[in-house]
Amino acid sequence: MITEANIWVDELGTDQCWRLVERAAIGRLGFAADGEQLILPVNYAVDGHCIVVRTGRTVMLEALGRGATVAFEVDGADAVSETGWSVLIKGHAAEIDPPGTPGSPPLALQPWASGPRDHWLRIMPWSISGRAISRDHRLPHGHAVPYVPPD
Repeated sequence: MITEANIWVDELGTDQCWRLVERAAIGRLGFAADGEQLILPVNYAVDGHCIVVRTGRTVMLEALGRGATVAFEVDGADAVSETGWSVLIKGHAAEIDPPGTPGSPPLALQPWASGPRDHWLRIMPWSISGRAISRDHRLPHGHAVPYVPPD
């Protein structure tokens, strides 16, 4: 039983945001296609300070292959301690050559979705921001359960 809690919402710095994004595997890619807003879950890789995803000949490729504006979000949460973090990246997405092609990223990114995924997209951010919610629960026996984003 939790007897009291202090709650903090902190803005995360750029370096903290990138460390969190590098440690996660799934994000959500938001973009406009055919006059509608879509948000799709994707697995991804980090290449420098860019996000890389693989896709097939899908609505995502058609909408993003030409340098469209996107939002990319990654987050993590711990339901037991009621803590978590969220990072939002805004940028442009464009199709790139697959790994092994001169000038392409040396990435080993295996798509989780079935079917051919032979097109690669790079998200080139213009901004990255994040927030973390932390709690310092005081349990009856004196132990604390804090959430601190990993370094």
